[in-house]
Amino acid sequence: MTWTLILSILTFYGVLIAVNIPAPFIGLEFETGETPRLWYAPPGYVIPFVWFILFTLLGIGRYNLIQTESTNYQWWLYGLAFLCATYAYYTLGFAKITSISALWFGLVGNIVVIIFAAFVVYKLLPINKTAALLTIPVIIWTTFASLIVLGEMKLEKLI
Repeated sequence: MTWTLILSILTFYGVLIAVNIPAPFIGLEFETGETPRLWYAPPGYVIPFVWFILFTLLGIGRYNLIQTESTNYQWWLYGLAFLCATYAYYTLGFAKITSISALWFGLVGNIVVIIFAAFVVYKLLPINKTAALLTIPVIIWTTFASLIVLGEMKLEKLI
């Protein structure tokens, strides 16, 4: 592995961590000890690991863009990473401000992430196929997360 690859991955970890450091200090905390209510929902401790894997893939995608000298396109990956990393703010934060269920904000946020990630794939595909393909797992995971949100909404009789 080259230092450029390691730095690319660590940069995306930095985005994930730096964006989320203030969340607990402003009262935005996910309940991690709770047993999932849906049979297909993973335990809470799995979710951060999945995101670290996804951010690793985005870092590898950035590395691939740098190797092909398509550095202007890396900002699409950073934008997607930032959007994904701010999940607590646009779900729990907006719920706290509006008293509307965080599930609604989570669903809308997930749809925005899926659309934006698909757009990033579309933008990167002609430039660097590997970087584009490494973005697709974000779409897959967020679609799965949306199914969990919909299931939770149904349990809470929000839909």
